[in-house]
Amino acid sequence: MNFSSTLNRRVLLLSGILGVIFSAIFYLFWTNEIQYLAPTKRPENYVQVNISDSTTLKGILGNKDDRPTYIHYYNPYCPCSKFNYGYYSEIAGKYRDRFNMYLVIREMDEDVIDKIRESVTGNTTVIIDKNGEIARQTGVYSTPQAVLLNTDYTLYYRGNYNRSKYCTVKDYNYAEMAIDSLLSGRPAPLFDHFATTAYGCSLEKEREIYQVLFNIN
Repeated sequence: MNFSSTLNRRVLLLSGILGVIFSAIFYLFWTNEIQYLAPTKRPENYVQVNISDSTTLKGILGNKDDRPTYIHYYNPYCPCSKFNYGYYSEIAGKYRDRFNMYLVIREMDEDVIDKIRESVTGNTTVIIDKNGEIARQTGVYSTPQAVLLNTDYTLYYRGNYNRSKYCTVKDYNYAEMAIDSLLSGRPAPLFDHFATTAYGCSLEKEREIYQVLFNIN
């Protein structure tokens, strides 16, 4: 075997290894960042729910007092939702005595649900949204999303937490603005499409391949 042939094989092997590495990097970048730059696709059977529409969630949520309701939609398999959880925890701690607070998740493995229950803060109650009834009545199909209900269970706010997915632009803390507005007794605020267009993951998002391989929830 001559030197040129050996060199060509080494170059091909190195190129193959680099190709695999760059493909893996791109896949991780896609699954954690790029795909969430566009709005979340609406389900084909989605039914629009508007502000001030009534819901029948009193029986499902089981509120026992006259405080308004704050619902946070969470999916541990969604990078956006996991990143947002810290900000949600801050809000939950700040308003824990002013709302009946719920963290809503879809049906998933019991061990994952147990971990979520162990991590919640404040007076938050974890609810499994069986058959997606809570999401259907509030018009939510993406996570992270916040929903506020008046004391009569009409929809007051449904939308994003912030204009930035990293919740770093304080002038666009839409969820907190809506919370303050509701607690002040004002009409539901009129936000732009940055607040109301759903970004993030589908509520039904499953674990990615890399999460399974590395046992990441």
